[in-house]
Amino acid sequence: MGPNVTVLGGGIGCGRLAGPLAAQLPPGDLTLVINTADDLWRYGQRICPDIDTNLYTLSGLLDSGRGWGVRGDTFHTMDRLRALGDDPWFNVGDLDLATHLMRTGLLDEGRTLTEATTLLAHRLGIDTRILPMTDSEVSTHLSVGKQTHPFQEWFVKLGAAGPVERVVYEGIEGAEATPEVLGAIADADLVVIGPSNPVASIEPILTLPGVADLLEVRRRSVVAVSPIVTGVAISDSGEAHRAKARCEQMRARGLSHSASAVSEIYARLAATFVLDNADRDEQAGIESSGQQVVLADTIVSDEARGRRLAATILDVGATLT
Repeated sequence: MGPNVTVLGGGIGCGRLAGPLAAQLPPGDLTLVINTADDLWRYGQRICPDIDTNLYTLSGLLDSGRGWGVRGDTFHTMDRLRALGDDPWFNVGDLDLATHLMRTGLLDEGRTLTEATTLLAHRLGIDTRILPMTDSEVSTHLSVGKQTHPFQEWFVKLGAAGPVERVVYEGIEGAEATPEVLGAIADADLVVIGPSNPVASIEPILTLPGVADLLEVRRRSVVAVSPIVTGVAISDSGEAHRAKARCEQMRARGLSHSASAVSEIYARLAATFVLDNADRDEQAGIESSGQQVVLADTIVSDEARGRRLAATILDVGATLT
């Protein structure tokens, strides 16, 4: 019997940790609370990029080279849309489209997003519980100059152009964390704030009523993993794009693009902060704020590294619980 672990996260950063954690925990002992503030509607379909990345990761379907979508997918539908004169700037593969069609159909039938996600996970043979952060619709918008753009339009179509002046979550005021989300956090032996974008992926979850309060109460059993490693040069184009977007959003919040800045965000919520070995020069500063620092290799570039990082987190959790 392993610990009951709940991870808060977004897309690829959460998925890279969730897979190795799921492999080291008994079935059903891992829950993911996933950001939905970068969801969008395209061609009448509800697309949940962060949820789908984790669905595909845990089912073994993810195209790991791209970091999104289904491995081996084709794009005939997008090609046809272009031939018809449209601009399908958000690429949806033909197999990926089936996920969106099924989800939207379930929502049209009156199912909640939580219910639809649970059914999709079951159909994909996933034991891990995957929970949307809310059943309400929340949409991230970014202000660049005089223009305001939805997150995916800014991130994909506009290439994360800056400088970003404001980041707002439209609809967050009326949104609520589901009872399943609050229960998963309250009942977990260990809560992990995953290595996801702290503004785009984690902040929307923390903004929902009750979530930050729960984490603060049980701060000792909360571990945050840095999504930023400044001591290693980025060579992958996808990683570079995600880092650019993260930097712009953190700057809009008045924060530097550093692990130390991320630790400040989580200082009152997580007693332990996992810092990459390459950034060990930031350890003393982080510890001065009252957080315990655990050094690890946080760049999950292959399965072995993922297993080691997951094992480190579970070892830390064992000492805390």
